[in-house]
Amino acid sequence: MKSSLENASNLSDTGEEMALRFQRARKAWKLPSLLLFLTVFLSVCAAIFSHLESENDQALYQEYQKRKNLYVEKYNMSEEEFYQIMVDLTVMKKKEFYSSYRDDWGFYHSFWFVITVITTMGFGHTVPVTLGGRFFCIVCGLLGIPLNLLVLRNVGGRISKLITEVISKSERKWRRMDKNPKYRKVKCATVSFSLMVTFILIGGALDTIFDGWTFFDGVYFNFIALSTIGFGDLFPRVDSATKLNRLGDNGKRIFVSSLMLIYMIIGLSITSSVILSILNVFEEVSHIEVQWNRKGTVQSLESVFQLRKSKSTKSLDQQDKRAPNVVITSAALEDIHEHISNGGFDGKSDQYGTDQGMQTCF
Repeated sequence: MKSSLENASNLSDTGEEMALRFQRARKAWKLPSLLLFLTVFLSVCAAIFSHLESENDQALYQEYQKRKNLYVEKYNMSEEEFYQIMVDLTVMKKKEFYSSYRDDWGFYHSFWFVITVITTMGFGHTVPVTLGGRFFCIVCGLLGIPLNLLVLRNVGGRISKLITEVISKSERKWRRMDKNPKYRKVKCATVSFSLMVTFILIGGALDTIFDGWTFFDGVYFNFIALSTIGFGDLFPRVDSATKLNRLGDNGKRIFVSSLMLIYMIIGLSITSSVILSILNVFEEVSHIEVQWNRKGTVQSLESVFQLRKSKSTKSLDQQDKRAPNVVITSAALEDIHEHISNGGFDGKSDQYGTDQGMQTCF
């Protein structure tokens, strides 16, 4: 080990400086690169949506212009009168005031409104309009959103821990690996993503059964809901679940509320776990150390500073005579220089161990 570290201390200043400069430049350009990638991603997605939706939107405009002209001519209305009627009809349709009165601010509907606030879904189907209601909505969000995130973090953490344990035990059992599995974060993200997809498919099937939606509309709604995008173009109704009428109005509401609450807590936790797992994968990839070897090439390796331990002193001496190719991270060069300036390595310091030490390539 001492011999290997002495070889490391003989690295040229040019190699050290280039490795350190490369590492610092990569850190400095990380944020601009992310912003550039985000801008490109937004632009590409905007172009795709524009291509997919623009033509249909123009066709809808032409169709409803024809209908407007027909109504104006048929009922001898002005443009202003037609506009006012449309506003009134929109409110009546949204609030369902065209039939019997439905209290959207009873406890049941208020309970689900609070859920859409603290989960940041914000479907927009029911919104406060009074000054007091809007002010209290701000207070409710400020207190409820952190509390909800705390619950989701704990549930998501337990799910991630369970997934990690299952992966570790499976690989140790089937692949007979004694060490921790490689690419654990990538595997955890893959399993979490599979769970999220399964959960969304189950939700889509339930919406197809109880709400009479198409399966794709159910899948679309569940993804929009669990990702907290919450457009509000689709929203499940308890009244439309006619297959649960035998439970009665109160029984149907209790059953649906309990089922949806459990589904949302687990689904939101899994979705947040997937997002965090993907971010961890990006972070894991972006934090691979820059390394410089004696041949003057920059490399990226999984483990750096790992020493091959031999069973005898004789084998170590033979390995040292073969002039090993020492690979060292730029982040550790400063520590090595500090040890050298303080008198060098005495052979007793083993802070560069198996997981954080030097790798000798034979």
